[in-house]
Amino acid sequence: MRSTTIASGPAVRLAVTAGSVTALLAGCGGGAVRSSATTPVSRPVMLAPVSPGPSATPVPAPVPSTSATPSDLTGCRDGDCEARVREGDRIPIDPGLGVDEITVIGLREDAVRVTFTGTSTVVDGTNIGISRSCYNDRCRVRGALTISVSRPGRIGDVGLRLARVEGDAAVLVLEPAGR
Repeated sequence: MRSTTIASGPAVRLAVTAGSVTALLAGCGGGAVRSSATTPVSRPVMLAPVSPGPSATPVPAPVPSTSATPSDLTGCRDGDCEARVREGDRIPIDPGLGVDEITVIGLREDAVRVTFTGTSTVVDGTNIGISRSCYNDRCRVRGALTISVSRPGRIGDVGLRLARVEGDAAVLVLEPAGR
């Protein structure tokens, strides 16, 4: 039977960071290096809770982001919508479609550059760049692509089409990729 304890907090992050730095420094002596990014870990990791001492300074709670997703973009969660977007807008998508979020990072008069996160490596468009990282058989994909009025794109099961660019905004059409 496996049991895993998950602990969080500043002291745990410090302990994990210190352990990572120690492991990196230990590898500086030469010899063969084996990447842990591709090596599955099959044993449970146990972390003991660390309680701060009486002189510890409390860490302030994180401040929530003030750039909330506009309510009209949350209607795109099912991957089937038309949305007016600007640079910096984030479109949340149902992860079951292979993409969690699409972010608009650039607009030109006939093209839009977006970044995305998700699990699918099925990506179509122009100027595509993707990276995939896996940990314990859970893989995450991050990437970017450009779509234009004449060249639509795809991320996972979501098709992307640029209807038009109007000044500092664009109209994106998201639809299931099979249409």
